[in-house]
Amino acid sequence: MARTLICAAVIGGLAALCMPAGAQGTGAPLPHRWFYCSGYRQSRQDVDRIKSLIRTAADHGLNGVVLDYLGLDSITRWGEEEFALFQEVADVCRQEGIELIPTGFSVGYGGGALWHDRNFAAALPVTIRLEARGSGAIPVPGPDLMVNGDLEQHEGDRFTGFDFHDQPGEISFAEAAVAASGTTSIRFENLTANEHGHGRIMQRVAVAPGRCYRFSFRIRTEDLEPVSGVQALVLAGERTLASTQPGLQPTQDWTDVTLEFITVEETEVRVYAGIWGGRSGRFWIDDMQVRQYGTLADIVRREGTPLGLRSLDRDTAFVEGRDFEPVENRPDLEALALTPGTSVREGERLELDCYKTPFIGHGWGRQISLCMSNPALYDYWESQARRLHEVLPYKRFLLSMDEIRNGGGCLLCKQRGMTMAEILGDCFTRQRAIFKAIDPDIEVLTWSDMLDPNHNAHDDYYHVVGDFTGSWRYVPKDLVIMCWWKERKAESLAFFSAQGFRTMGACYYDADDLSSSREWLDLLTATPGAQGIMYTSWERKYDLLAAYGDMVSGR
Repeated sequence: MARTLICAAVIGGLAALCMPAGAQGTGAPLPHRWFYCSGYRQSRQDVDRIKSLIRTAADHGLNGVVLDYLGLDSITRWGEEEFALFQEVADVCRQEGIELIPTGFSVGYGGGALWHDRNFAAALPVTIRLEARGSGAIPVPGPDLMVNGDLEQHEGDRFTGFDFHDQPGEISFAEAAVAASGTTSIRFENLTANEHGHGRIMQRVAVAPGRCYRFSFRIRTEDLEPVSGVQALVLAGERTLASTQPGLQPTQDWTDVTLEFITVEETEVRVYAGIWGGRSGRFWIDDMQVRQYGTLADIVRREGTPLGLRSLDRDTAFVEGRDFEPVENRPDLEALALTPGTSVREGERLELDCYKTPFIGHGWGRQISLCMSNPALYDYWESQARRLHEVLPYKRFLLSMDEIRNGGGCLLCKQRGMTMAEILGDCFTRQRAIFKAIDPDIEVLTWSDMLDPNHNAHDDYYHVVGDFTGSWRYVPKDLVIMCWWKERKAESLAFFSAQGFRTMGACYYDADDLSSSREWLDLLTATPGAQGIMYTSWERKYDLLAAYGDMVSGR
């Protein structure tokens, strides 16, 4: 059993908490001066690095660390080694007078809940075309829906059938010397000739609602920078249906890029391939296709996500467990296994009605959001919050409630008769109640974007079926809002302050200097209800942490 851990704020930090929020006009430092520590694992090397950062923070006037530590919201899975390493971090916090603020309970990115049960995922209704072959039923692709996707038809440097490709003859060119197949590909170079560094090709494609599709192409790179700017993207109106960064090398031979997307009510999509923010080098694209094709991976099985299999060749519905084996939520499921006594015929065309998690890709992997209407999710979160509090009697918790890009599609959500804004507000309310039941004095914070009309609290948001507009009206007023979008920092801070919320600012974001952080500090100092500021790195860049601490603590 791990020992109970206690992390307290330094005396100066406690005194600061007694000042008026934001200490407007007094010249005093903001009460909370934190840094965000993320991306580290439960290893000897990473824990030593975290402890070093905590000591640096304390030496330069900071008084808190938000620890986004692997597994804080799946702490009931920890072994003795994990507890011992966490104990070391907590001990250093106590010794240095740094408050340790845990974070977790992410809906947008799943967190520990997905490790506990993949069926906690939010899902969309979809129909997948199959064909019975031997002892299984496998997905079958439909015809290619793109026009001139092989890029063989062009007039000079302009390709037939595409709505646009960036600056033909200047950035994009018909290439006869290099092709993945056929005789022609499209080449992109001179990327800085576009003011944004864009080199993209796009086509509108007709689709049917409630179906799975696969967008694919081949790409070749040569001295391309930054390769992180290469994307495959599917849009419908203002909504992003799917995106991925394929993780290429600056110079790489022909590579397949594949992106699955799900339609809800859409009848037309725009498919993009190329680079955003390119600086140098060149690349080629060829063999673009869009086909109706759905894999059997990530089929969600829980209350609110029914599944059915029917024939397209006759008026027959098949029974799970009798005609085909029970379907599990697996990332590697390739076929439905037919039972020995199945009534499915060889070669029969089938359709599977089910609920799948949509694909939202990042350079690090796939983003999967949780269903906020699933009662079992809150039971899981409560078990983790209580166990964590036994180990660390925390006084604050930052909810990792950002970028919730899927939800509202399953029957659990639809049967509630609530808007997505109300469902989100109910989720926040229930999360807060979990912590208040453990200790009424726990203060709950959250990232701002899903409650901010200047950011993500709006309609047409990725795969969300519904509208987040007005979500801020349905959450407890004692939440502390961690504003983080630097492009709209003034608008966001003013909005939440006017709504009566206390705020903090998450700044820095891996810049080469602290100029943006200084702007944040000036805004926060002038914002009624502002509680503090947080050095926030997504890339584990802490070279400026000491200078930042000196700046925000007035040294």
